[in-house]
Amino acid sequence: MIAIVAIPLLLWCICLVLGITFRNLSGKPSDRHLFVTGLIVFFASFYLFATPFMLLGWNIRYLLLALTVFYGICFCFAVPVTLKYLRKNKKRITGQLRTFAADRYHLLLFLLFLVMIVWQISYVVLFQHTDIDDSYYLAQANTFAFTGSVGTVEPSSGLAGFSASNQYALVSFEILYALIHNVFGVNIAFLAHTVWPVFAIVCHYAVIRAIARKVSRSLHLEFCLLYSIINLYGGSTIYGSGSFLLQRIWQGKSFFVAIFLPIMILAFLELSEKISFREVVFLWLILLAGFGTTTVAVYLYPILYFCLWAGKSISERKFRSSAMLCLPILGVLPWVLTKLVLIYTGSADTVSVQEQVTEGVDTLSYFDQLFTRFLNSRGIFLIGFIAALLIVLLFSMKRIRQVIVYPTLILFLTFANPAAITPVAQLVTGTAVYWRIFWLLHIPLTMVIAMILLAEKCVSNRERVLAVSVAATLIFSCGSSVFENGTWELRENPYKLDSRSVQIADAIHADVGTDSSKTLFLPEEISYGIREYCGDIATFINRYSSGTFEVNKKAAEYSSLQTQLYTPLYEDCHWDAAQIEQQMQSSGIDYLVLYTRTLPENTLPESFTCIWQNDEFSLFRCSQSQD
Repeated sequence: MIAIVAIPLLLWCICLVLGITFRNLSGKPSDRHLFVTGLIVFFASFYLFATPFMLLGWNIRYLLLALTVFYGICFCFAVPVTLKYLRKNKKRITGQLRTFAADRYHLLLFLLFLVMIVWQISYVVLFQHTDIDDSYYLAQANTFAFTGSVGTVEPSSGLAGFSASNQYALVSFEILYALIHNVFGVNIAFLAHTVWPVFAIVCHYAVIRAIARKVSRSLHLEFCLLYSIINLYGGSTIYGSGSFLLQRIWQGKSFFVAIFLPIMILAFLELSEKISFREVVFLWLILLAGFGTTTVAVYLYPILYFCLWAGKSISERKFRSSAMLCLPILGVLPWVLTKLVLIYTGSADTVSVQEQVTEGVDTLSYFDQLFTRFLNSRGIFLIGFIAALLIVLLFSMKRIRQVIVYPTLILFLTFANPAAITPVAQLVTGTAVYWRIFWLLHIPLTMVIAMILLAEKCVSNRERVLAVSVAATLIFSCGSSVFENGTWELRENPYKLDSRSVQIADAIHADVGTDSSKTLFLPEEISYGIREYCGDIATFINRYSSGTFEVNKKAAEYSSLQTQLYTPLYEDCHWDAAQIEQQMQSSGIDYLVLYTRTLPENTLPESFTCIWQNDEFSLFRCSQSQD
């Protein structure tokens, strides 16, 4: 359990070191948030270093070596600079801390904000809530850690001879999990479900605090407190940013939504009127960092960037600045184009990818996507968002309007236009996940900014307390807690996986170890956790089996497995021992899971040895696993 403290601390320290290094080498303004800057540099540098390893399949141990050298150099630079700064500004920093501690009102707000963060982290860590998509994402990380390379083995199954889908090419987020696993020896499911939320939730609120200070320095703590409340009470829809933060922050797309989407807003809030080359480089790093987290970023980030660019250009009407802001997009084009080439021409699943984005496009309803699905039919959210937009339009400064109001209007006129839903869904987002484009509305952020703008009209702290209290009451009354949606329970184990899957994997490891690859055949209901838990056990049956076999031109083999093994073993619960043994040997299956209740009514091959059993399942070693 030391890892739950040590790993986040190490990652936070790396971010601070990189932030200090980047600011001093680039001459960035001193008021730029060091930690957020370092967070951007950390993920951008990781993506840059990982790119050749993802494309060429190099062993990731050399990636770890390269990163260690790079971060070590930054550490050697940052530590003396920091010590010199602290010695020089010791009295000023001490005085600021004493002044802050003496201000009881702001100290209380800060403590309440910390309590909200600790409460959210504690609940996520101690209670179980996982997502079915983890059966692929964490399988990727386990596959990278076990094989030592990227893209050489299909991750959801782990079967030799099966190629990985290029839909997930050039995404480095799961590689980071694999490297942390290699360094600390921590289980990847435990790392993702229990350790990572500690790091990520703190990062999220660091970004929110940086935005708050740009919106209103005098009310930034009120801003942070309200945002933490709106995150907690965003459970009315499972598709909002608050739900993604607290229910699946270990997934790359959730990390992107919770951290890198608001980071882009922050970056445009900080832009000067005359864009410098340093700012261009910084925006380029932000784009790279976002691309490294998820495939979703490849289309959402350019759309958001376009809307922010258009909003700033329309507001300021400065050709040079607008032209300079085009450079970061040009800088990331090699990655975008490479990924598109890999997806649509470089893989065996080209047809399935194209079918996935076009299937059902003719029946796609804009109203259903926005109101019914994204907002969960909660009209109060839509009304509140429109009211918040009007408040920001009427009462905010130009630099806030040009990153909140104008981009939203441009988004509705272009990519989120009801009239354009068919081409956008067909060519950009895909039909099944068109609703993700509404993440770019930044509904919680817009609402909190509007609340703070109204609170700024108050004169005394008492009036501000009343205004914040009213705002918090509105959030409580209109929303519902993310933790009360019926899917949370005390965790079964530190990995937050089905305990049956963990017990089966542990039994196999106790029997044959973890160094070599082995194959397992089991019911689908307990298959999801196996590849999330470890990378050495390959499974024939999982959530993605049918598509995996079809893409790799082995649909007939999958059909045979279903008719010759799966149906008699798990559906009919009646089988012929000789036929089962022959099929197991021809498929190269090392271990088999059966329902314990079916054993008295059937016979098993003599070569099968039971190595683990409970009232529900029995695990057997097959003869070929001993050879």
